[in-house]
Amino acid sequence: MSVAEPPHRHVEPARPPAGGDVAQAPAAQPPLDTLAWLPWLCLLLPLLIYGAVGVYRYQQLQAETEVRLDRALRIATEHALRVMDTTEALLARVGDIAAGPTDRLGRDEAAIHVQLRAMAANKPQLQDILVFGPDGRPRATSRFFPAPDVDASDRDYFQWHRNGRGGLYVSAPLVSRSTGEPFFDVSVARPEPDGSFGGVLSVSLRPDYFHQFHGDLAADEPGLAINMLREDGQVYTRWPQLARAPERLAPGSPVMAGIRSGARSGMVRGVSSMDGRDRLLAFRRVGDYPIYLGTGMDLAEMRMRWLREMGLLAAFGLPSVLGLFWAARVALRRSREALEAARRLRQETEARRHVEEALLQAQKLEALGRLTGGVAHDFNNALMVISNNLVLLQRKHPETSSRYTESIGRAVDSATKLTRQLLAFSRRQALVPEHVPLQQRLPAVRDLLGPVLGSRMELSIEVDGATRPIRVDAAEFELGLLNLAINARDATGQNGRLSIRARNAAPDECPPLVDGPMVLVEVADNGPGIPAQILPRVFEPFFTTKPVGEGTGLGLSQVYALCQRAGGTATIASAPDSGTTVRMFFPPDTSPVVRDDTLPAVQEELSLNVLLVEDNAEVAHALVPMLEGMGCRVTHFDRARAARDWLARQATLPDVLLSDVVMPGELDGVALAREVRERWPALRVVLMTGYAEQLDAIGRLGLEVLPKPCTPVMLLQALSRPPAP
Repeated sequence: MSVAEPPHRHVEPARPPAGGDVAQAPAAQPPLDTLAWLPWLCLLLPLLIYGAVGVYRYQQLQAETEVRLDRALRIATEHALRVMDTTEALLARVGDIAAGPTDRLGRDEAAIHVQLRAMAANKPQLQDILVFGPDGRPRATSRFFPAPDVDASDRDYFQWHRNGRGGLYVSAPLVSRSTGEPFFDVSVARPEPDGSFGGVLSVSLRPDYFHQFHGDLAADEPGLAINMLREDGQVYTRWPQLARAPERLAPGSPVMAGIRSGARSGMVRGVSSMDGRDRLLAFRRVGDYPIYLGTGMDLAEMRMRWLREMGLLAAFGLPSVLGLFWAARVALRRSREALEAARRLRQETEARRHVEEALLQAQKLEALGRLTGGVAHDFNNALMVISNNLVLLQRKHPETSSRYTESIGRAVDSATKLTRQLLAFSRRQALVPEHVPLQQRLPAVRDLLGPVLGSRMELSIEVDGATRPIRVDAAEFELGLLNLAINARDATGQNGRLSIRARNAAPDECPPLVDGPMVLVEVADNGPGIPAQILPRVFEPFFTTKPVGEGTGLGLSQVYALCQRAGGTATIASAPDSGTTVRMFFPPDTSPVVRDDTLPAVQEELSLNVLLVEDNAEVAHALVPMLEGMGCRVTHFDRARAARDWLARQATLPDVLLSDVVMPGELDGVALAREVRERWPALRVVLMTGYAEQLDAIGRLGLEVLPKPCTPVMLLQALSRPPAP
């Protein structure tokens, strides 16, 4: 790719004019040693939050389980109550049909059978309706005609009524002596006309009917267990079926303890006597009948669900927490080193201040620029590792929650903007100046500034139709406007006005030391203005009057550096209660407009042999799988000399050499590229750099260059582009 020559940089006075609304100067910062606990706070605070989330989520899962358990219990109870009410109503009707002396039952058995069979039709819960005589033998049934010759006089329900205990009786689980089918019986006594015992009226219910209903209900609630039992603990049905399960609940079970206490319903936690598991148990009585429904949920399943959720959260959160802890430790150490370097620099500056004030001020700014440029360059490598690994994570695990990956992406974008400001001030940002027509670019900025300013702040943008185009890095130009808009918003309290106007500057409007015609971009607000005593300092890097955490002090220095790199400058005019106006001067772009319409379409899969030379192991570990994911075959070396020696031994050269520029050893990326051009001119070379001052040498070689951090899309486009002839 072609690289433009760096713009002419003229020398400004020692304290350049500044731009942007600022408040009063902050108090002195506390000693850095007081922040020694910050890395541990970065580690402990997320762990405390993780623990709190775990406790909250466990309680939430338990509450959800209780709701699910109670809902299933209510449904099963209502179903059983309807069946029992229907059964009791049937017994009343059977009593009317079978009224009269016992001798009549034998004579009218056929007619009674027909009526009973009609009553049992379309009632799948019924096994049989029976009328027993006083001797315990059936006189009529709904299922058989004639009635089978069986004796029920020893059954518990028959003895109950024969002994005159009266009322509705629900039997224990039984097995039919005529068909061998399981059932339980609901019965009442049949009196003779003289009031003596005349037998029993019985409705036999099918346990498997309830079992099937409970199975359908449990299908929507994984892990749910349902029991239907008599108040003495005899179990009619259980879901799921258990091998060698007891026929009744143990007297000491939590449910039986609640039933014995007279409770009609309850929810307890304990070990189930059915399967010995720790369960959350609920029970409820079926109306006034001596029948209870019980539901249970295995707490081990709930805990496993909780552990899976917390494990997934830890898998994504723990690396970030450890990375934050490490970054805080590194930042604290580097900050101490930086403060020590700044202290020595201040001592030297004080010794020379009386000799040449302006020169010393420029040296201080240059020293700070080198410091911030070095830190930001290293951080760009880290951002490149994070962003590339994030792409690999999304590609290998597309099911990953977008909420977490989007949060990582936003953090990378935010950090990239900060390092861009640092590198912009240090003049080490690998920028790509382009032809920018303000008539098109400035109106489009409204969408960028609108959300920042808010709905209550008025924004106006005016561009003179005769305004000439300028040549700047478009992203850096928009960043400068965004910084000025944020300053205006903070100064006016989101209730003011911001106006952006662009036109060709008149000759008498240009500041000193700026030659030739200029394009003026003017940004003005109606805020409270800037005090005169701090106005000369507001373009200095890291100077801010905003509270801690609300400003970096790099916004206005980025605006000044933007104009200076383009060959212009920036000035400010402000007074208390009169607002602030920042003027940015740019030389017009007289170069012809080149439209890049010849780029080939980017292919999703490449088939290239790539020789990668990158000394940073973390960057290389992120680039190699990224390139392989594009279909490339990658050979990696961490030194230029090793890559050159490997090339000398190859009979077939790779398709592309992709190399970093700054590397240790006697050969850096540029020197390796020169030697490759001399010895292997057919080998295509693509370099990567984060330093703008290297662009001249790379451009003179006619080599392609990518800025760092390099996104996967930029890398794919560069590798898929055919080599220049």
